Parts: sequence; structure tokens; C-alpha cells
Amino acid sequence: MGKRAAGQRTSKSLSIHVDELVRRISLRTATIGIIGLGYVGLPLAVEFGAEFARVLGFDIDAERVLLLNAGRSHIRDVADERVESLVTAGRFECSSDFTRLAECDAIVICVPTPLGIGNFPDLACIFDAAEQVAGALRPGQLVVLESTTYPGTTEEVLVPILERSNLTADRDFLVAFSPERIDPGRDLPLPQIPKVIGGCSKRSADAARLLYGAIFEETFVVSSARAAETVKLLENTFRLVNIGFINEFARLCRQLNIDSSEVIAAASTKPFGFMPFQPGPGVGGHCIPLDPHYLAWESKRQGFTSRFIELAEDVNSQMPAYVVDLISGALNEARKSLRDAQILVVGVAYKRNIDDTRRSPAVAVIDRLRMRGAVVSYHDPYVAELHSRHNDWPEWRPRVIVPYERRSGDRVGATSTPLRRRADTLASVSLDPVHLARADCVVILTDHEAVDYQAILDHASLIVDTRQVISREKAIASAAKVYAL
Repeated sequence: MGKRAAGQRTSKSLSIHVDELVRRISLRTATIGIIGLGYVGLPLAVEFGAEFARVLGFDIDAERVLLLNAGRSHIRDVADERVESLVTAGRFECSSDFTRLAECDAIVICVPTPLGIGNFPDLACIFDAAEQVAGALRPGQLVVLESTTYPGTTEEVLVPILERSNLTADRDFLVAFSPERIDPGRDLPLPQIPKVIGGCSKRSADAARLLYGAIFEETFVVSSARAAETVKLLENTFRLVNIGFINEFARLCRQLNIDSSEVIAAASTKPFGFMPFQPGPGVGGHCIPLDPHYLAWESKRQGFTSRFIELAEDVNSQMPAYVVDLISGALNEARKSLRDAQILVVGVAYKRNIDDTRRSPAVAVIDRLRMRGAVVSYHDPYVAELHSRHNDWPEWRPRVIVPYERRSGDRVGATSTPLRRRADTLASVSLDPVHLARADCVVILTDHEAVDYQAILDHASLIVDTRQVISREKAIASAAKVYAL
């Protein structure tokens, strides 16, 4: 049926499709489709699986599909038992056959939205997912985008692709945006996180609210999909800017010989007008380092410069280099050189209590340490191996490095053969007295709760604490020399 013919559908015929969709969602007999079964999609799938008769998960990773269909989870925050029980009960199934999207009443898109060259938004995964949905779209379906993106994507990118199916949004199918709010490692059940929803129409918003109301304790509907898209960007830009400020503040306190942790703790006693943020070696993960760029890109497109975003990004991107300088200075005071020093890094995940190393600042710190001649090992209770292909930091990618001899022109010979940056695999070592005592410097980059920090104080001689997990009192009482960020 052509576009014109589709436009001639009566409102009564549409009402029948929408009424049936609403009825199936209300009775929990609807089939829910989830595209993308990563950190966002899989937790959502298991929550829907607990409430609805059937959930179909879709992913292009064949190994992931096989793993999930076998009842095993690849996400730390989702237990194998939850996946296995849903698979056994026939309530959850995974597939790479996207034609099966036609079986779904509601389709939720949870695909990655990385940055491309020049920090431009890369919507390739959204385009691909939208094309797959358009190929299977039928009247009476609800499509919700959860992937973080710039304001206007749902209406300007997703809807036009879906309408290539010769169906029309808000007449044949419904479309909404709902930002994901997954926080890996936090002991907060997903249903307890309020869910923001913005529809391309009131009808779409109402249907999406009914869908998410089945699993979330609280839903909050905003006026449009554009507003909902901007909510997510505000949340993460807020964190980026405040982390950037507190990192700069910590560096200033060090310059003034003031303990920044003491100042932050004292300021936190104020019951109004202050929210504490903690300094660290940089920002990492799939949200905070990336999402604000979507807002900055859109602002430039509108002829507006987001100076706070650019400044915060500049400050945070400098932190790994600053940490290496801090380590070098600490070694110098101990009459040691960074070159050939044994450095033990504690924690390589981008945040505490998770196994995710995407854009972890620890990767950039390790790379800089190794390029300056240090011998680096690491301990992380959640990350058994650290491999270059798991990381997006440009510093971790192999590139030709011209040695000092060639640059200075002093001599050219066998030693001036171009070297390559490290791009190998490191394995986590045990945090035992032998490794701690052998290290010239122990560097705390991730504050995992499972780490024995007292053992570090007891057996290490020099510690650089970038997460302020060692209290001032314990540092003074220890024989180890402790440098805090």
C-alpha cells in the first residue's frame, strides 16, 4: 500500500490497532522486543520478562545471542539465574533475525551511540536499528528509542526511516523517546529509578507510559521526545562539568598545600546549596565522556557555543597526564626515577565495583607510564585482563614513536628504530605483600570496595591515591608515604 493509500486510513481503523496494543500492554500479553542486549538492553529485557508473557531480544553479536539463549548473562549486574529462569519459562528469547521484529507489539532500541572523528555524533547503530524496524513494521506497534542522542533525533532521524515502510507515525504506529538511566555497579534496582518519557504525540507518550509503568515504580512524562532527549544530556553534562570543576579545584588545593578532601568533606556539611563531587584521574565509561559532546554538537549546529562543556572536557582530558606527573614527582622525592620504576596500578575499571574499562582513565595513565619507561602491572578484582581492543582511548592505539635519538639528531642506529605504543594484553596480579613491597609506587585509580586498602598501607612504601580512599589519619599513621590527588 502506497503512502497516499496509507494516509487514507480511517481514524477508526487506527483506533482498533492502538486499542489492541493498549489492551495487550495492560494485560501483560504484549510481546516486547529489545534491540541491543548490552548494559542497557539486557537489564531492561529481564525486567520486562518478569512482567510480560514474552520478550524477544535482538543483537548482531551471534556469540552473545547463543550465551543468553543458554541462560547465561554477560552483564555483571544481571545474574545468570534471572536470565536462565526466563529462558526456561519461555518468556525470554534472543535472536539475530530482525524480521522477527514483526512479532513484537512494542520495540525498544538500546544501541550504542559513540562519537565519530572530531567528536561528532555517530548514529550508525541507530540508523541500522531503524532500518531493521522499518523492514518489519506493521500497524499498531510502539517504537521507543533509549539510545542517548542529540535533541531532535527521534523526530528527525528515526521517524522518517520508519515511515519508509509506507506507514505513518501517529497514524499507523507510535514513537517515543525514553532516556536510559543505567548506573552499573550501583546497588539500586532498575524499577526504582524514575523513568522519563517523551512521545512524538500525546498518544505515543500515553502508550509508552503504560509500557514502562509495568516495570518502573515511577514514570515522568515530558512534553516531547526532544525534551526527553535533552533530559539525558543535561544529566550527564551536569556530571561532566562538576567533575571537571572539582578536578581543577583539587589541583588548586595541591598548589596551595591544602587537603582538598578535608575541604570537600567540610563543605558537604552544608544542608543546602552544595552537592559534593570527588576528584579523580579523569572520566570514563560510555556516558559522561561522550554524551555532552552530543549537546555541544547540537548547540554549534544552532549557532551557540557551549563553553562550560568544552572547558570541562579540557580539564578532565588533562587529568591522566597530571596523575603521571604526580607519580613522577612522588618518585623523585623518594630519589627514584619514573623510568624503570615498578608501578602497581590498583583498579582499571572506569568506576568502582564494575568490570567495564571503556574509556577508563586508567588506560591512559598506564599508557603514559609505559611510554615514559615505567614497568606497569595492575590489580583489579573485576577485570582479569586489560586489552587494547576494549578501550577507546587514542593513547592506547598503536602508533609509531620516533625515539629521542632520532628527534635530536645525535645519532642514528639500531636503537633509533621506530617503536610502537603498547597494544598488548595485561593480566591482573594478586594484591599480596610481595607485589606491594616490590612496587616502587602503588597508584590507586579505581576505588573498588573489594580492595584491601589497609594491606596497601601496611606493605607499600609509596602510594599515590587519586580517589582519596585513604583517610588523612590513616596516611599519617602509616609508614608509607601517601600522596593524594
